[in-house]
Amino acid sequence: MDDYGRRVVLDVPFELAVAETSQVLRAEGFDLVGRLDVRDYLERTLRHECRQYVLLEALAPELTLQALQHDPAIGPLLPVMIGIYELADGETAVVASPPLAPVLSDFGWRAATPALPTIGDRASEQLARALDRLQRTARL
Repeated sequence: MDDYGRRVVLDVPFELAVAETSQVLRAEGFDLVGRLDVRDYLERTLRHECRQYVLLEALAPELTLQALQHDPAIGPLLPVMIGIYELADGETAVVASPPLAPVLSDFGWRAATPALPTIGDRASEQLARALDRLQRTARL
């Protein structure tokens, strides 16, 4: 399987996983700024049925402001995308893209704009805390 980001598998129903993911993201300082029901979208546009799948888009407000102050063009890289989808065995997967991934993975960009990778590292730590909390919460 390809690694699209950090993946957590929860032994909880889909709707509970969506609610818990939203809650832990908020608790770690992220605001949910978008939600797309992928199953509904594919049904409406292509008449295709698929598993339950939701995309959440999240931003950390303070880090967003700091990043935009350093480089207004960074906007498209700021949102963290979280995919939540049901698995065949009744579990639910949560996959999160790394915040500011191109900035964090490019050593040239890190050297040229050291403030942005620092902000990205802090956002990544925030996201890791949220996903760790999610995994602990789902076990209880």
